[in-house]
Amino acid sequence: MVYHVMIGLLWAWFLRELWGQFNVRWVITAAVGSILPDIDHIYYFLGYGKRDSYAQQIFSYIRASEWRHLFYFVATGHKHLTSLSYHNIYTVVFFIISAAAASFFDWQVGVVLFGAMVSHYIFDMTDDVIQLGYINSNWKRWGRPKK
Repeated sequence: MVYHVMIGLLWAWFLRELWGQFNVRWVITAAVGSILPDIDHIYYFLGYGKRDSYAQQIFSYIRASEWRHLFYFVATGHKHLTSLSYHNIYTVVFFIISAAAASFFDWQVGVVLFGAMVSHYIFDMTDDVIQLGYINSNWKRWGRPKK
């Protein structure tokens, strides 16, 4: 999550240089926008994916207060979680179009927010390629996987 916030802040810095002005609200918006896509993970764990073995293992670590095991499990296994609904290329394209529309209408907060969200997804895709050598299957489909 720290990486996502740093990428969002980098986006805010880029826009500050581009627009030639600084606004604290943009910094906060970029930080929040860069972690908003992770709501998809919460929605997965508490909603449609709560019966998945990955989610069940996480819940068992939480119930047992095995925090070290939990953090290790998430750090080493999260790239194999391919059931997220909104971590896909269609969502990325939607937010790119939203950022472009916000720019067209000179809505700077929208550019900051949507651009930070896009930076989150781009980072995730790049991280897939670096760690796995390929892009996860969830990026190539819309919605939840078929059962």
